[in-house]
Amino acid sequence: MAKRASKADAALIGLLIVVGLPIFLVSKVVESVGWVVSLIIVVAVIGLIIWHQQETKKKRLQYLRAKYQDEEVVQKIVAGDIWQGQSREQLKDALGEPVSIDHAVLKTKTKETWKYHQQGANRFGLRITVENGYVIGWDKKA
Repeated sequence: MAKRASKADAALIGLLIVVGLPIFLVSKVVESVGWVVSLIIVVAVIGLIIWHQQETKKKRLQYLRAKYQDEEVVQKIVAGDIWQGQSREQLKDALGEPVSIDHAVLKTKTKETWKYHQQGANRFGLRITVENGYVIGWDKKA
């Protein structure tokens, strides 16, 4: 009768595949084309990745500058800052879409709680209160 693999055995096999397969493939590539060509390919790929990241950052800065036309606001958004009086749109540009939003409609105002960094079922590392479309406060857990 065949022995069933335990969870530890399955995890070990998975680890071997994740670590061993790339090492095996790299060794086969080095065997077939040599170290010099392999090194040139790696340097070229790293250079392309860096270039792409810089171009993406440059395009985002151009987009934000055209949208807000205020360099101070753009720099705060790029830094991921939160401030009182920040608009809903600026908050979304700075931090991205929240994990969840709680809505409350009151007589004279609308209140939303934007939640980021989910840590559990209803636990979040950052809660931002948005009233009538503008940030009025936040609670950031360590």
